[in-house]
Amino acid sequence: ASFTLVPRFALAAAAKLPGDLGAAPMLDAWIRIEPDGRVTVFTGKVELGQGVLTALAQIAAEELDVPVAHLTMVAGDTALTPNESYTSGSQSIEYGGSALRFAAAEARAVLLDRAAAMLGTPTDQLKVVNGVVHGPRGKRLGYGQIAMAGLLHRAATAKVAPKPAASHRIVGRPVVRLDIPKKVFAEAIYV
Repeated sequence: ASFTLVPRFALAAAAKLPGDLGAAPMLDAWIRIEPDGRVTVFTGKVELGQGVLTALAQIAAEELDVPVAHLTMVAGDTALTPNESYTSGSQSIEYGGSALRFAAAEARAVLLDRAAAMLGTPTDQLKVVNGVVHGPRGKRLGYGQIAMAGLLHRAATAKVAPKPAASHRIVGRPVVRLDIPKKVFAEAIYV
C-alpha cells in the first residue's frame, strides 16, 4: 500500500493499466482458481438488468479457456471485489470488461508458465481446453493443480495480449444469462 500527497502521481501509475485494472492491480483481486479447477471472478460492477455479469463472465471465460459454467461471479461485494466506482451503461464493459480481459489473459499466461515448468515442456507446446492444460505425450494438468496458493498474487502488467477477436469461441456467442434464474424465481436483489 502507498500514500501520496500528490494524487497525479498515483493516477499516472494506475492509468498505465487498461480499464479499471489500475484500481486493483493485483491479478488475484480479479481471479481466483480453486483446487477443483473452478474459477471465481470478482467485479465491482453490479447487475442492474442489463446482463453485464454474463458479459463479464464471457470475457473472463474466453481469456482463461474455461466454460462459463465453471465460473462463479462475485459482484459488488465491497469486502471482496475491486472498487470499480459505479456501474453505468456501456462503461461496465469498457472499463470492467477490459480490466477483466487483461487480468484473465495474464492469469492464463502465468498458469501456462507454471504448467510448462511442472511438465518440463515449453509453453508453445501446451494447449488449454476447458481449464485443462494439455502437453505432449498425453500429459495434462488442470488449473486447480497448477494454481498453488499465491500464484496469482502478483501485480498485473497488461503486457500479455488478449486473444484476437477472430479466435473467440465464447465472446460474441449466445449464452444463458446469469441473472435470469434469480429473476424468474423472485430471488434477484437490486440496488
